[in-house]
Amino acid sequence: MKLGEILIERGVISEDQLELALTAQLFFGGHLGTSLIELNLVDEEALGDALSLSTGVPYAPRHFLANIDPAAIKTVPKKIAEEYRVVPFKLDGKSVHLAFLNPRDLQALDALRFATGRGIVAWIAPEVRIFQALEKYYGVQRRARYVKIDYRLNSPKQAPARPEPATPAPSKEEIVSFWSESPETAFGYGRPWQEIAAELFLGDSSGPEPPAVLMSLPELAERYCHAETRDDLARAVLDFAALRADRMLLMFVRGNCASVWEERGFSLAQKTRSELAFDVTSDPLFRLPMGNDHFHGALPPDHEFRSFYERLGVDAPEKLLVIPIHVNDRLVAVAVADGGPKGRLRGEVDEILKALRLFSTAVLMVALRKNLRDVARPVRRAAEA
Repeated sequence: MKLGEILIERGVISEDQLELALTAQLFFGGHLGTSLIELNLVDEEALGDALSLSTGVPYAPRHFLANIDPAAIKTVPKKIAEEYRVVPFKLDGKSVHLAFLNPRDLQALDALRFATGRGIVAWIAPEVRIFQALEKYYGVQRRARYVKIDYRLNSPKQAPARPEPATPAPSKEEIVSFWSESPETAFGYGRPWQEIAAELFLGDSSGPEPPAVLMSLPELAERYCHAETRDDLARAVLDFAALRADRMLLMFVRGNCASVWEERGFSLAQKTRSELAFDVTSDPLFRLPMGNDHFHGALPPDHEFRSFYERLGVDAPEKLLVIPIHVNDRLVAVAVADGGPKGRLRGEVDEILKALRLFSTAVLMVALRKNLRDVARPVRRAAEA
């Protein structure tokens, strides 16, 4: 059973509350459990027990990660721990016990067996505790969102969660409003990130034909590093996906509206702006990745899902990949990739996922670079005068 289903069956949350948490997760990213805790819908222990039941591995409570033997930490290099979001907390003969964010990740399990030279005993822990431990033992800095959650969880005033929380959770409309208007999270130097994002993403762009040779992740990272504009970022990721997906669509999200920003393989030049705008909170396609960090699978046969492609004027695919893109814990874009009506994605889907995760970092990097130039411009003009 999925996490939400378990919590509903146990009477911890209602279906409406799960829907609310899924919407929050889509807009703010992270694990579903993080959104449930943020909205005060579950307490940490109830979440841990449900995570254990949904994954089939034991739950590692917070005290397991409070004072870890340095010898255990040394078994997993920082780079591996950060990439796979795991924390080693106990040595047991030739095995090491690790708290995972995703204990079902077979690639992570193989990498950890190789890196440690030991057997792996998997445990599950909430995302907020994994990030706390990564910062404490490896120096991997947490984002402000997780620091705030940790502070609230450790507050003595924190009351146990109930099916109907004492403090009402925000509505879906309030969540979207917060995403649209809150100036708290800035890309840098005080300017609201929405303002920077609009400058980076809105507008028309065109680029060269896709490359004839498959681009590697290191080559893509190099392109990202040299990107000066949002056009550079778009062309880089589309070039990377060119021989892995027949079609790819990048949509910029502002408020609850997702607008087509750049595409390859869809031929949308003749479409109007309204035809290329979708409501994130109501269009069924955006529900597909809810509860996860992406969706990869068959397009549901229901007409409501296929209407997305009808509006674009193209045939619906058999399978597709939908990836929400978050920057500073805010949804800024959505990528949709597929193999066309009768095709499928070629190669490893994990490669496209990694490319889009790097894309999030690149967006922030380009925005910060732009802010630095904006700050320096008046100084340069004054010096020249």
